[in-house]
Amino acid sequence: MNKLQLFLLCFILSPLALLAQGDSITIKGQLHTVVGNSVNRIILSFTDNSNKKQVFSQTIPNGGFEFKVPKQPKIAEATLRTADQMTATNPMQSPLNLFIGEDNISIKSDNEELQFADVEGGEENNAYNSLRQSTAIFIKQKQTRYTPILTNKISTESPEGKSILQQISQLGKKENQLHKEFVKRHPHLYSSLFLLYRMRSSYTSADYKTAFDELSNTYKSTSIGMAVQARIEKELVTEKGKAAPLFERPTSTGTHFKLENLRGQVVLLDFWGSWCSPCRASMPHLQELYSRYKEKGFEIVGIAHEHGKSLEDSKKTWNKAIQQLNLPWINVLNNEKKEQMDIVKTYQISGFPTKILVDENGNILLRVIASATDDIDVALKEIYGF
Repeated sequence: MNKLQLFLLCFILSPLALLAQGDSITIKGQLHTVVGNSVNRIILSFTDNSNKKQVFSQTIPNGGFEFKVPKQPKIAEATLRTADQMTATNPMQSPLNLFIGEDNISIKSDNEELQFADVEGGEENNAYNSLRQSTAIFIKQKQTRYTPILTNKISTESPEGKSILQQISQLGKKENQLHKEFVKRHPHLYSSLFLLYRMRSSYTSADYKTAFDELSNTYKSTSIGMAVQARIEKELVTEKGKAAPLFERPTSTGTHFKLENLRGQVVLLDFWGSWCSPCRASMPHLQELYSRYKEKGFEIVGIAHEHGKSLEDSKKTWNKAIQQLNLPWINVLNNEKKEQMDIVKTYQISGFPTKILVDENGNILLRVIASATDDIDVALKEIYGF
């Protein structure tokens, strides 16, 4: 044995070398492949504990793959995608979310859609896999219903399209409920924080803060933990029990409106825009609520924020949408007299639609983004008794 061979043997057997060999984990799996399928490459990406972007890629001619990646002392979320997902040729498919720590990960997919694969590997992945499998039925049903809209066979403005969107919304609420239950049952897991970060529209502001407060402090200093905290702090301006900031504006009918003049009535502030598809999709339900409770004094104030190049352009798109959607309540435009008071900024609105329910004393009852919850319906039923 020559000196070089002896040196290599000593290095391989040394504790340092053994440690280096143990500093990685294996992520391997088998994907379902179809003859003629364009998928021939898989990509794994994540940001490691030192904030360095890690990307691994390999071909998968027979559906099999295996990555060696650095262990992470603290959990890091990763995405596993196929090449066709990277090029957005299949927009209805989502990547597979993984959680990289110190355990090997095994993946098996009997379906062409990677997001439904079975994953094993440590507490984080095992728990999250159980959740994904339980919600898969709702995701598949949503995909099936959305296909004719995605392929432009059915318009979202048609009665059939509106019915489909309502069905999708109900399926989404069932999926979200399982997500909320997961977060509550697993406060110590990073995957709960990961879910909470993505689920802002599924909670009222107050419930979102409560859910975050109940999580373990272990991961609250991570980037997504700090992002959730920042969201919560931003929305404290409309914290439950606080007085709703007062504002005034000309209405779409030419009268002058002051929020304070609605004192004594329950008011729903709807922040929306004609350009916002979820905003438009939520209008039929608002019309139902308005019709049900307006005789009891319930009022809606639509606060639109338009993207026109000029105030006149914004007014045109705003008024056109009001007529198209048949909005019978009070409507004001944030763009008008914005230099005196920016209502959207005052209320710290960062997502559309945002809906804020105000009681008869002018105090905040609740705040929700989008329409993924029934909290407004529940609150109005409690107020009016039906």
